[in-house]
Amino acid sequence: MERRKALKNIGLSLGSLTMSSAVVTLIQSCTQEKKVSWNPVFFSLDEADIVSKTLEVMIPKTPDVPGATDLNLAQFIDGYLDVISREKEKTAFKAGVGQYLSTTLEKFGKNVSTDLTEGDIEKRVAHYFKADAENKKKWNMEVVASKKEGAQLPSDDAFNFFVLNSLRNRGIEAFKVSKIIGEEVLAYDPIPGAQKGCVDLQEVSGGRAWSL
Repeated sequence: MERRKALKNIGLSLGSLTMSSAVVTLIQSCTQEKKVSWNPVFFSLDEADIVSKTLEVMIPKTPDVPGATDLNLAQFIDGYLDVISREKEKTAFKAGVGQYLSTTLEKFGKNVSTDLTEGDIEKRVAHYFKADAENKKKWNMEVVASKKEGAQLPSDDAFNFFVLNSLRNRGIEAFKVSKIIGEEVLAYDPIPGAQKGCVDLQEVSGGRAWSL
């Protein structure tokens, strides 16, 4: 019943990251070095595993840019939820990830998250993010409608689509303020000089956006 109540309120509780000096410090502490393994403080081991795998599919490593695993984005989100999020948000996110985990295991006939392959997660993410516009609209409407008093719970697909969107948004926000991305991927000048207008971005920064 408690999980059902949390899922019922999920659309009201999962917002974007609240950026503050504490959050930036948390992000930077998680991305200073690549860790082989880590112990989640908010998620269960199974939940942490599927969150890590899903973020890596969403934000993969390329030859020039580190991915979610390299930046420890799952570790950051775990810490953010444990230390900074409000109780209502914690409950909703926990329930949402739990729902995504259980339905994904059932979909592929697996018992634990560590049995899920990268291919399994890729198929799962593609099912939602490559769905046609009509299905995405339907899922969004289900979540919105569920907020009304006495309304039914959204379908599993609607829940998962909402949770994956929230997870992706949080991952991207953390990615953009990562110290590694700011100093090694974006154009970075710790002591900026005079402002120059109407200059060729390719010439001054190699076409890269500036780190703020």
